[in-house]
Amino acid sequence: MNCIRFVCLSFSLCFFNSTLVAQDSTQTCKVDLPALAGKYTGDCKNGYANGKGDATGLHHYVGMFKNGLPHGAGVYYYNDGTYYSGNFQDGNLEGKGEMHYLRKDLPDSVVKGFWSGNEYRGGKYITYNLSGTSYFDNVEVIPSKESGHTLKIEISTTSGSPDGVSPVKGFVLTLAELTPSNSVFATKISSFATNTKSSVSYQLSKFPAHFFATLSNGQTFSLELYKPANWTIRLYRNQ
Repeated sequence: MNCIRFVCLSFSLCFFNSTLVAQDSTQTCKVDLPALAGKYTGDCKNGYANGKGDATGLHHYVGMFKNGLPHGAGVYYYNDGTYYSGNFQDGNLEGKGEMHYLRKDLPDSVVKGFWSGNEYRGGKYITYNLSGTSYFDNVEVIPSKESGHTLKIEISTTSGSPDGVSPVKGFVLTLAELTPSNSVFATKISSFATNTKSSVSYQLSKFPAHFFATLSNGQTFSLELYKPANWTIRLYRNQ
């Protein structure tokens, strides 16, 4: 009798454990892109779509996810029949791909090339636009390989001031103001200055981000950053 009771108890525990596993495998996975919020099937991590999945809302997407957003290779179907096949980053069209426009009784009209920040950039992968910097002798624009949300602007000069404060004999140049021209927010997180170099870092709320920068000597330049990354802008003036 005791043996029979043990077997029954073991079966009950096994059934209970199986039920828990099934519940875990069907946990709710959040998709953070509003146009895809609705039904999701696929891989999940920490409550978010992560890995290979299929999401349907106003639009439909099949492909790779990361932290609830399309990230990697996938196909995005718009509700008008148009679809994009290619690469994504943090929910945006980013990298090589092709857009298919449906035409009645005709083959699809296909645009191939590169996208960045959800915009078609042409036959080359262009992730930023920097203008008004001809004043400098050397300019570097460096995005990180992985996603990020920071911007660092470094400005170097040749001479500088002898004490790093008063430009009595040298030339010191700093960033006086960074003004967003779209709805992005830039929060200053660090800054420093030496006698020949200054650096300011910002946390950015979103991408694409567009700024107008004003230098301490009144010079200005325009900066557009399309893709999510940790960006470093290095400007050098031989003076």
